[in-house]
Amino acid sequence: MKTFFRSLWFLLFSLSAASAAVPGWSMKPENSHAQVHVWHDAPAEGKVRLLLDVTPNEGWKTYWRTPGDGGFRPVIAWEPQAKTQWHWPRPVRFDSAGFSSVGYDRRVVFPLDVATDERQRLRGKLTLSLCSTLCVVNTFPLDINLATGPSAQFADAWDNAMRAVPPDNGPVAVKSVAADNDTLTVKLTSPEGWSQPDLFPDNPTGVNLSSPQTAILGDTLTARFNVSDSQGKPLEASGLPPLSLLVSDGAQSQQLRVDISSSTTLWQIMAVALAGGLILNLMPCVLPVLGIKLASLMTLAESSRRQTRVRFLATAAGIMFSFLVLAAVITGLRLSGAWIGWGFQFQSPWFIAAMVLVTWIFCFSLAGLLEIRLPSALSTRLATAGGNGIGGSFLEGAFATLLATPCTAPFLGTAVTFALAAPVHQLWLIFLVLGLGMSLPWLAISMVPGVARWLPKPGPWMGKLRLGLVLLMLGSCIWLMSLLVKEWGARYVLIGGGLMVAFFLFRCAKAMPNHKENLRSLVFGVLFGAGLYAFLAPQPQGKDDSPLNWQPLSEAALSEALNARKRVLVDITADWCLNCRVNEVLVLHRPEVIAALNRDDVVLLQGNWSQPSAEIERFLRRYGASGIPFNAVFGPAIPQGHVLPSLLSKDALLTTLMSANAATSPDFTEEKQ
Repeated sequence: MKTFFRSLWFLLFSLSAASAAVPGWSMKPENSHAQVHVWHDAPAEGKVRLLLDVTPNEGWKTYWRTPGDGGFRPVIAWEPQAKTQWHWPRPVRFDSAGFSSVGYDRRVVFPLDVATDERQRLRGKLTLSLCSTLCVVNTFPLDINLATGPSAQFADAWDNAMRAVPPDNGPVAVKSVAADNDTLTVKLTSPEGWSQPDLFPDNPTGVNLSSPQTAILGDTLTARFNVSDSQGKPLEASGLPPLSLLVSDGAQSQQLRVDISSSTTLWQIMAVALAGGLILNLMPCVLPVLGIKLASLMTLAESSRRQTRVRFLATAAGIMFSFLVLAAVITGLRLSGAWIGWGFQFQSPWFIAAMVLVTWIFCFSLAGLLEIRLPSALSTRLATAGGNGIGGSFLEGAFATLLATPCTAPFLGTAVTFALAAPVHQLWLIFLVLGLGMSLPWLAISMVPGVARWLPKPGPWMGKLRLGLVLLMLGSCIWLMSLLVKEWGARYVLIGGGLMVAFFLFRCAKAMPNHKENLRSLVFGVLFGAGLYAFLAPQPQGKDDSPLNWQPLSEAALSEALNARKRVLVDITADWCLNCRVNEVLVLHRPEVIAALNRDDVVLLQGNWSQPSAEIERFLRRYGASGIPFNAVFGPAIPQGHVLPSLLSKDALLTTLMSANAATSPDFTEEKQ
């Protein structure tokens, strides 16, 4: 019944708006139900500050950005279109006849930031929904001459208006979050206690949160929300993305971010981080490090127990040190206001180039042509503690971590997402536990160093194994080189890569006189082939020949597809993401999946995060993701989206895709019949 009245209410709104748009409709001030004034500042840095002053008539009200059960937010349509950032003063709640709306029943001043594009005049139309005993839509023409200079005393008026906008920081903190079926429970603490609190959530797309049921115990406020879709059907609260929540109490107000993942405790997240770090050893993007691990075991087959223990402890220390370095970098970026995700450093071509150099050097190390050492003072100290090559073991661990960072393993994404939103000390603790989890195999061997003696006795097999490990590491180096083609061009990468590979083979030839002629021929072949390809091969045309019809990811494209009642698969990938390639080969390019995804009612949206993208980062943040691969399915039955595991499975993808279609929903079928 409530849904019916809400639909009827919106129909009346539409009719009122249509009437206002009929040619000849009188827009005299006496026909409006609010007074509107606009003040402006002088344009600066491509934008201008405006103050939109709205005073509803006695007994009338207008609406907030999330209006609740009725009305819609104020809208300005600029001609030509201009990007506008609204700052929303604290609203109040209106409850009547079982309906709850949020807005303003007295004078309110909205601070606005409008992109000017060097314009000297702003023209547009303000649309207000206003309600009393009936609801109407009023439109107000706007014509602002920026060339006249700023309005009088604008700076003071702006400061006064911004004081009414709830700040992002304050004494209120989120104590816990719990999701139970369609009920979301949020506990907040305030050292100043609570008097008459109210909470105003921003509804995610396709989701409605009810008015909160609140209870106060000491300094803790407990608020419970019922979660439903746009048709009033209950939704699983645990699937919600992070929420924006405005808390109002007396004269104080504050804007909060509520992450649903925070319903778990820190100890649970630490357990998840430990498991995620351990599983990271098995992920596809860590396979290039397999050569390092096998080489370590091979070289320790005849070492003493003390040497084995110290070498593996050094490797574990290198892993944990790298995780702490990552924590420091992320802390610095977060304090600067930037948003970061797991594997973000691979967006820098200079970082990839450094990794190319490191893998190339490790090829020499695995081939026995170079011994990697730490600075002499530290190396001497470690060597006297037991064993040789301690510096190389430490660097092996650090290198393994850097190559692992593009991966989002099971459990890892949950832990990193929590860490990126947690206080700084918790971020460091979680990254330390992640490093501990990844280093567990190394620590286990250091505890039982006799494992190294289980390997076969030294013999000719070791030479063949070493050759395989060198080829594996060389393949890693070449793969990293390929990531630089888009940034630096195929010719330069092929010439530089060819010289590096040729020099490595030349050094191998000098170390193995019996095979010198063969290796020299191979060096010449590498250089000649790379040069020939670099200068004669056609340049790539850009679009690949994927069997799937991918379109660029954007919020507008997603909204358009959902408005057309189509199902949507969102895929966020990157050139450096090996797990993304695994998903592509093992799941997305399977014939039955291709057939399902190429249906007329399915839209495929793909975002490439190879380089920084504010839109992709906002999308990942909205759905609580810390990195890629990211896949989510949207549709008429799940407009809020369902995020799939980082490693896809065919059955999970096809099942979710089918459930996203409202036509397959039992409730929808019954309504049609």
